[in-house]
Amino acid sequence: MTQREVSGSLQKHKEWVQNRQTGKQADFRGASLRGVDFTGADLRYADFRAADLSQTNFSQADCQGADFRGANLSNAVCVSTKFRNARFEGANLQGVDLRTADMEYAQMNAINAARFQQILKGDNSPDKKKEEQAMQKDKGREM
Repeated sequence: MTQREVSGSLQKHKEWVQNRQTGKQADFRGASLRGVDFTGADLRYADFRAADLSQTNFSQADCQGADFRGANLSNAVCVSTKFRNARFEGANLQGVDLRTADMEYAQMNAINAARFQQILKGDNSPDKKKEEQAMQKDKGREM
C-alpha cells in the first residue's frame, strides 16, 4: 500500500471517527505497510490485524482502541503513541520503541517481546555478554 493510498484511507477514517454516519473505518487488515509514516495520525479504532507494520512510524499517533492482533510491528517507532485499550494479541513487538507510549489497558497476550525481556533482565548490551563470557573463561582457568 502506498503512502498516498494510506493518506486517502486516513482521511475517510477521520470522518468516520468524528461522525460514524460518514467516512469509513480504516481497514488495513493484512496490508503491507512497512515503513509507512503515521506520525500524529488519528488511528482510533483502526484495524491493523495481521498487517506488516515493521519499521513503521507511529510517533504521537492516537491508536486508542486499535486492533493490532497478529500484526508485525518489529522495529516500529511508537514514541509518545496512545495505545490505550488497543489489542496486540499474537503481535510481533520485537525491537519496537515504546518510549513514553500510553499502554494503559492494552491487551498484550501471547506477544513476541523478546527484546523487552532482555532489557528487563539487563542483559541486552553486547558489553554485558562479553563480560559474562570472560568471567566464564576465568572460572575455567581457576579449576
